[in-house]
Order: sequence, then structure tokens, then C-alpha cells
Amino acid sequence: MAQNEFPYRRFLISASISALQGNRGIVTVDVTTSDSERIADLGTERFLHVERWVERNDPAFLQVVVDECKVTIDHYADNVDDS
Repeated sequence: MAQNEFPYRRFLISASISALQGNRGIVTVDVTTSDSERIADLGTERFLHVERWVERNDPAFLQVVVDECKVTIDHYADNVDDS
């Protein structure tokens, strides 16, 4: 299982990929923040949670899902920070 954790803007991204049958994988990404203005679920400090099936258990597929989450963060944060 490949796992990454890193800050991005005012968020913390935790991403992992787990092997499934037939060399497929499942990617799980949690985006959290300690900024209460940006939390979607106050009980977990979670801003975003994504689970996605991918064709291969390969870190490149993990990065694709992480990049999609970054686009979501950018869109949200730009709208909030610019208003």
C-alpha cells in the first residue's frame, strides 16, 4: 500500500492506494483542516473524502486522484479567499 500525507494550502491531504484483485486498486483520499471555516464535517475535521476504484494498483493512479482533489481545493479556496 502506497501512502502519502502532505500539506496543501491550509489543508492536509492523506492519500493511500490499496491492492485489490487483478492488480486493481482503491484510492482513498482524506482532506482535513483545522480551520473551522473550511470544515464540512465538524466531527472529523474533514473537508473532503474520496474513495475511487482505479484500474491498477500504481502510485501514478493515486496521484491522479490527489490532483483531482487539489483542483477541488483550489476552486473552493479561491472562491472563499477572494470574497
